[in-house]
Amino acid sequence: MGFKERGYTRDVPQEKVRDYSLFAIACEGSEREPEYFKPFDGIDRIKVDIIEPEIEEEDGGQTTRTGSSPSHVLKRVKEYVDKYQLCAESGDSLWCVIDVDRWPQEQIEDLNAFCAQRENRQLVISNPCIEIWLLYHKLADLRILGIETAQDAKRVLSEIDGGYYYIKFLPLMLDAIKNASTADKTPDNYMPKLLETKVYKLGDALYKRMGKVRFEQFVVSLQKMEQDISRRRTRRQRSGHDTERSGK
Repeated sequence: MGFKERGYTRDVPQEKVRDYSLFAIACEGSEREPEYFKPFDGIDRIKVDIIEPEIEEEDGGQTTRTGSSPSHVLKRVKEYVDKYQLCAESGDSLWCVIDVDRWPQEQIEDLNAFCAQRENRQLVISNPCIEIWLLYHKLADLRILGIETAQDAKRVLSEIDGGYYYIKFLPLMLDAIKNASTADKTPDNYMPKLLETKVYKLGDALYKRMGKVRFEQFVVSLQKMEQDISRRRTRRQRSGHDTERSGK
């Protein structure tokens, strides 16, 4: 497993290193979590390094995700910390983003014990899954939705405003922070109750590091990104129609 070099030490002059904070984010998911947090990379004073899950393997035509359990996340973060000494004084932090889902409690406890060893290590869990954090971008109260399992949460998310798309959800992060923190009845306990998530703590840390002005600029950049994607999509569709007509 190859880790990326710490971007702010490689790309930024040494005299400016102290102006940057590294957010090293280890997650069990290989799609939604990296997709959501990676756009913050490169924003003024922030470097995001995703400690990626192990590569998926093809087995008899079936895709099997490996390395997603808390024990595998713990293995990856230990390797990362051994290789890259995070500097708390510079604002470096390690975030482990996992679900309750189906994992054994002892694995979650082991990961929490590791994170509790340093103030700049944080374990943020969603119960039952990361989709709870995403739902709080749109909704303040999830109790009436009948969510009991991860599949329930994913179904509800897919049915709200056309489903999840990170570019449209990221501008609502402040709403999600407010909604999720209000719903968290035990903010000092690392383990959230059903329909609760601790991921708002990571969102809040990113926002505080950016500041209000930078976050507003970030939202504008996402709107422009969405416009560019829409234009490219329209061009491809028109091109496809023109090809069909010429073929006739």
